[in-house]
Amino acid sequence: MHEVKTEIERPPADLVAEFQGIPTAVLSDVTSKYENTMSHEIKPVYDGASTAGTAVTVKTYPGDNLMAHKAVTLAEPGDVLVIDANQYLEAGLWGELVSTSCQEHGLHGTVIDGAARDIEEIEELDYPVYARGVSPKGSYKAHPGSINVPISCGGASVEPGDIVVGDDEGVVVIDADRAEQVLEDARAKLQDESDAKEHIEDGEYIYDMLNLEETYRKLDIEET
Repeated sequence: MHEVKTEIERPPADLVAEFQGIPTAVLSDVTSKYENTMSHEIKPVYDGASTAGTAVTVKTYPGDNLMAHKAVTLAEPGDVLVIDANQYLEAGLWGELVSTSCQEHGLHGTVIDGAARDIEEIEELDYPVYARGVSPKGSYKAHPGSINVPISCGGASVEPGDIVVGDDEGVVVIDADRAEQVLEDARAKLQDESDAKEHIEDGEYIYDMLNLEETYRKLDIEET
């Protein structure tokens, strides 16, 4: 069944903006490390990419980007397109021209579980794109799909209206209903890490700070 929802509920823009610059490693730690974090195979197509926005979800037919183009017309400034392209890597479903269009309309990025192309041009635009792979091959624009329905991207479940955060290390998805708590937890963890760094710079071992000796002894490892 194919479905296109033209309207979604979005979290407050100022709340989404608070996630910009928070490392995905921290967000992954304070959420479920695996359920909310996309596979390591979903990577930025250029160094230095960074994004935070509201998910507009897309489900495409393998090798076809018709629904991705339609989704661009439905997205609003601050949105991030999240595309389940069936992990299909033999066609670049995303490239320079559609990235330019998104940038002109204020979108904050694209995440595609599939392939992109025109990597150098996308980097010049500085439009954040995350993809499973790269392929120079073109795509069809003829098959059905869905927009703003629950999808899977990089092994993570994504609902329309979720908050999507990406940096050089990957992409994390945050349930909008949990966003305020996740933000609070992330800031607390950043402060804890800052405090820990001071102790490390004073010569303390992480091993001792985390009391790992107790765990080590329980393993009954023979020292020689």
